[in-house]
Amino acid sequence: MKTLAFLILARMSTTRMAAVQRYDLMLAGAFAALCIFYAAWPVWRAFFPLEIDLKEPWNAYHGDAALHGGQLYPDLASLVANNYPPLWYYVTGAIAGVGLDAIYVGRALSFAAILALVVTIAFVIRRFDGGWLASVLGGLFFLGTMVRFADWYVAMNDPHVPALAIMMAALLWFLHREPARSVTAPIVLMVVAGFFKQALIAIPAMTLFLMACHSPRRALRAGLLAGATAAAAIALFTAIYGTSFVEQIFLYPRELSVERAWNSLARIGMLAPALAVWAIWVWRDRRTEAARFSATFVLFALAAYLLQKLGAGVDVNAAFELYAAVAVGIGLAFDRIARVPVFWGMGVTTRRSVVIGALALVLLAAPGLEPYLLFASPAYRAEFSHNTAVMRSEVERIAAIPGPVHCSIDSVCRAAGKRFALDVFFIGQRGATGHLTASELKASITAQGIKQETIDPRASIRPLQRQLFHGRAP
Repeated sequence: MKTLAFLILARMSTTRMAAVQRYDLMLAGAFAALCIFYAAWPVWRAFFPLEIDLKEPWNAYHGDAALHGGQLYPDLASLVANNYPPLWYYVTGAIAGVGLDAIYVGRALSFAAILALVVTIAFVIRRFDGGWLASVLGGLFFLGTMVRFADWYVAMNDPHVPALAIMMAALLWFLHREPARSVTAPIVLMVVAGFFKQALIAIPAMTLFLMACHSPRRALRAGLLAGATAAAAIALFTAIYGTSFVEQIFLYPRELSVERAWNSLARIGMLAPALAVWAIWVWRDRRTEAARFSATFVLFALAAYLLQKLGAGVDVNAAFELYAAVAVGIGLAFDRIARVPVFWGMGVTTRRSVVIGALALVLLAAPGLEPYLLFASPAYRAEFSHNTAVMRSEVERIAAIPGPVHCSIDSVCRAAGKRFALDVFFIGQRGATGHLTASELKASITAQGIKQETIDPRASIRPLQRQLFHGRAP
């Protein structure tokens, strides 16, 4: 009789567990569908030649220079600049060399990097024994955050997201090797990522810190290895491009402001619900390896974000390491939510529902209306084709103008075959830091015969943005 009762109870427990698992899968599936729905907008937009951001033609011009042997790193006294490392230009230029446009190549690589980050974040969560459901949820939260709060960087020709994908892959590699095996290869891979985009500082700094916690001597060796590898690469590129490479990377003029960094905290306020859930778990589980790693990652990423935000013109990409850190944290928190007593008597299923609901509300509360219009409005979709025709007309107009031209939308000038003549942000920073006067700028533009043309704004994606309020984070 006791055996029969035990079997009945075991069967009921198994049935209840299966029902809970099905419910969790349904919730995760609904969240995945929401992320995919919002991702449709940047994917759709990527197939049109309309300029997504001024960084697109800026990067494409440099990709063209890398492919055709142009001047990739001009003198700081010129009217154009390039303060990015060269690897992205080699990659996009080489692929574009088969007859493709570097802008579309960059867009494809950027979106592929987003997908790679979703997978890598999931495997980082798995590294700390997170379940598959929690791991997938963490990766999806990164995707959702990107497509809702940094959509102009999704499928956009820029090296930051691909560099982050390489950096996160190196971190995952490091986590699987530390502390018992050699970490030379992951450390070198992090340096390689830095030569795609040098602004990714949180992950390598955290990696050295984690090593130092176990073995200061080992961390010192890794730091020396990274420094030597970076120095060798800098020496190589200096030999190729001259001292202008060092000047552009290390001496690029930029205004700095502590107030700007402080005010930028408001720009990551949308992470608050996720951070609240994460903080409850990480405090309760603070003695575990997973919680200590997660807290370290978030703190280093937040510090890196504030440090970068000191500089003028630093965009939302400064927060991408933080997005990844929070995504890893929320996945771990979801997986371990049963261990946290402070949930006001809620059962595990209810807790998980609350967590996924909070994450979904984060995405729903974003200001962008474009995904809704994309699915609901044929007239809105038709505007893309109409604006593409406007852009092509503008390209023909600019191509007919002899000599160098600066366009208010640089993609038009590039498509018209005009050289990169004027870097507006760089010129503005030279002026703001006292390196260029208005009269000197005017004289230089006149001497080079640069004509300045205002382009129909419909040649860019901006007229097609629809937001409840201004949502871009400068």
